[in-house]
Amino acid sequence: MKLTESIRISWRAITGHKLRSTLTTLGIIVGIAAVITFMVLGGGLEQDVLGDINTEEDTGIQVVTQADTGFGGGQTQSVPIYTQSDVAAVSNVSGVESVTPSASLSAVQLTHGGETITGGSGSVYGVTASTSDRFESELYNLTAGEPFGAQNEAVVNERMVDLRNEVGGENLTLGDELTIQLQDGRQLNLTVTGIVDQNTGGGQPRVFAPLEYYDTSVETPSGDEERAYPALFVRAENVDQVETVKAALNDYLQNESAAAELKTDDQTIAVQTVEDAVDQFTAFLDQLQLFIGGVAGLSLFVGSIGIANIMIVSVTERTREIGIMKAVGAKKREVVQLFLVESLILGIIGAFFGVLLGLGVGYLALTVPGWPMVVPYGWIGIAVVVGVLVGVLAGLYPAWRGARVDPIEALRRE
Repeated sequence: MKLTESIRISWRAITGHKLRSTLTTLGIIVGIAAVITFMVLGGGLEQDVLGDINTEEDTGIQVVTQADTGFGGGQTQSVPIYTQSDVAAVSNVSGVESVTPSASLSAVQLTHGGETITGGSGSVYGVTASTSDRFESELYNLTAGEPFGAQNEAVVNERMVDLRNEVGGENLTLGDELTIQLQDGRQLNLTVTGIVDQNTGGGQPRVFAPLEYYDTSVETPSGDEERAYPALFVRAENVDQVETVKAALNDYLQNESAAAELKTDDQTIAVQTVEDAVDQFTAFLDQLQLFIGGVAGLSLFVGSIGIANIMIVSVTERTREIGIMKAVGAKKREVVQLFLVESLILGIIGAFFGVLLGLGVGYLALTVPGWPMVVPYGWIGIAVVVGVLVGVLAGLYPAWRGARVDPIEALRRE
């Protein structure tokens, strides 16, 4: 029997039971669509966060404290262990252009235009104390205005602008006055001089204020009281020196700094370039996508069971037809081919519509947060191959069972 004849007979059997064939492929369609949807969302999130970051030309190096969470690497902690002495020592490292400390201020309320803007549990999402130099980094991309230049000025991110707009009233724009009530009782009156993109500040509504407002001190190992910061931002003099500066910072901070003595046993000093941060985020996102994709892949297993079940039913229904085929000279190989082709067609159909559904749902889901559409061509190829393999593997046993039908017994059947 020619392959084209097997395809014709198989297609006739599939179209002869349209509803049954549709329900059979539904498991594969849903499984592949779920995988593609999650990969589209993951690609859109990655492109939205990392699309504007130029890792090849950025000379920034971030120094933070992390604690091992057991999943997805270390979690950044805001603990003041980098003293003023450490800042001075780091600034003297060969190849370092500048050192910028940064810290978070505990704020409980923010007021603008007579309206109170609060986040979850009645607190402002975040006020970060830094210096205007920090906004030269690619990670702090100004979309309007300029960095603050005086103590009574501030920069906000687009998430904070959106949060202000949600409560109604006047829109938050350049030149507006903000009143921030800190947890320690201080009140900051700040003028907005600049707006940075929505991803700056971890994607949460945030205000950036001058570092002078931060005054936390710690007792150093030598017994002195010094101002200390939770994070440092170091800029190398040029791109070629980034790795050398990173190594020198690692050596000093791990072995000679006050921070090495102030951190606890479960904390780690992390010295990261922009490329390191991007790689860490990408690795975490890949792990998350694989996990979710694995869960979605269970639908493919269910789909394979459905195809195997329907093919066994098909063999039973067509026992007499198989008997006639074998009586006129059809070989076992040709009977196996017939049922494998039928299951293969079901797998291809499931993969095709699964990919279309996944791309469509993924595109619609991306419109909600406004992320860019990134077509996961690699995963589409994998999905198609998996759909075809599921069809073939699910049809092996029914095909083998059909090939073993005794033609004499089959012809006796009504």
